Formats: sequence, C-alpha cells, structure tokens
Amino acid sequence: MNVRTVDLASVDVGGRLRALDPAWVNLLAEEIQADGQVQPIRVVERGARFQLIDGARRVAACLQLGRTGIEAAIEPEAALADDAFVRLAEIKSNFLRAELTMLERAYYVAAWRGVYEGVNGTIKRGPKPKGIPFQRNGIPEAGNDDVADAFVLSLSEAAQKALQISQPTMSRYLRIASIPPEQGHRLVGHASANSRAELLALADQTAARQVSVIDMLTASEPRAATVAEAIIALDGTPAAPRLSPTDKIHQTFSRLPPKDQDRFFDLNAEAIERWSAARGTGRRAAPGRGAA
Repeated sequence: MNVRTVDLASVDVGGRLRALDPAWVNLLAEEIQADGQVQPIRVVERGARFQLIDGARRVAACLQLGRTGIEAAIEPEAALADDAFVRLAEIKSNFLRAELTMLERAYYVAAWRGVYEGVNGTIKRGPKPKGIPFQRNGIPEAGNDDVADAFVLSLSEAAQKALQISQPTMSRYLRIASIPPEQGHRLVGHASANSRAELLALADQTAARQVSVIDMLTASEPRAATVAEAIIALDGTPAAPRLSPTDKIHQTFSRLPPKDQDRFFDLNAEAIERWSAARGTGRRAAPGRGAA
C-alpha cells in the first residue's frame, strides 16, 4: 500500500452502505480547510481509476471545498480482486472502528475544553442565577442558563451539530468527566460506560462510593448489574420490585384521565372484544364510558 495524491475525479465512490451525514461533511470540510487532510482515504487501484473503500465523508468534504486532488492510501488491484472483496473491506473498516463510549466522549470533551482554556484562559462563568443550585464540583445542573460556556460557543455550528456538543450536554459531559479516570477506566466493556444516566448517577457519588460502586459492578461475580442497584445495596435499602410489562401498562393506565382511557379502549377495541367474548360476557361497557 502506498500513499499519494490522486485526482478526485478518478475516485469511484459507488453505492455506500452508510449514508452521508451533512453535518459531518461540513465539519470535515472546515477541518480540512484549516489543517489540511489529516487522514488519507483508502482506495483500491482499478486500472487508471480508483474504487473507494473508506473515506466517503472526506471525499465529499474535499469536493465541497472545490479541491481536485485527495490524499489516498492505495491498495494494489490484486489485494481486492472484485467488488465483493471491496464491499467486505468497507464493512470491516466500519465495524472494526472502535466508537467512543459515553464515558470516553466525556473524558475527551473535558480534555479538549482543558486545552482550549490553556490557550484562551480559564473560562469565566456569569453570575449565578437566583434559586439555581450548583452541582458538586461547581458544575451547574444541565439545562440552566448558567451552563453557557465559552468553549461551546467557540465551536462552529457544524462542529456543535456533528459532535452533538451543546451548552447543556457540555455540563453533563463535565459532570461525567469528574469521575477519576483511574476508576472510570475500570468500566471498560461494562454497559454502564455507555449509559449517560448511569454515569451521571455515578458522578454524583463521593469518591469513596464511586470506588465501591465500580467494585460491585466489575467483580468476578458482580454484586450489582447497574449503578442504581449498587447504590441501593450500599444504602442498605431494598430494591423496588420489578413490575411486569402488564403491571407497568396498568400502572400508567390508572393515572390517565378518563378521556385518555377512552382513547386507549378505542385503540384496543378488538382485543377487548376478544377478551369479553372468551369469557362469554358479550361486549362490556368500558370503564369511564357508561352504558351505551
């Protein structure tokens, strides 16, 4: 495999399994414009042309910038003899790309913000709004006006959209990133590392309790499946009984106002009639409707 600049017009993108995300194309175009192409696309040589294996977003970004050339890592034709091999290489390049977990995203975003502060100075928050309490470590609750952050505002609209970094999500990332990495890294491979709710609950615990919770989750024979279960066990309170799907529906239904209960009956009229017929009672008046 060799890397060199090839004509964009000679790259055949073909039908891709993954649709292009315009927000990501815009973001890559901004980055390429500012810093150049950091990573080459991957292609296979087909005579005088090249068939794309990986890098459709980079191709689209370069086309958007009006560029005529693109840096490419070129596979020899013999390496990927036909379209089936190329498709398999495309699939593998996406499947085997390790996506960041929620916890890893939080650490990366917090580190990125730290670099920004190192260059631009520590971010100053505005006056604390009355009646809005601060969370632990001075990080305000997500959704408050005080969450406004110069780092987020420094990102382009394309970056905020593609990376899904808004002012409220920034606050949540910082709360999650307050979990010390030496403890957070122990959650690698555990479902909690990719659950925002679980990680926020863990972040709100003291350092000692975080260690205890993670100990319970990652033991050779786990003593809890979730952060919530571990916290309940630490507090010595019994876990709430798990409701069956039927009981959950009943619980929700019982709280509905009569008009919404009637709507539920309308949506499930066929099942209600079947239930009534099976008991030989004929059609019953649905509760809340009264007699016909």
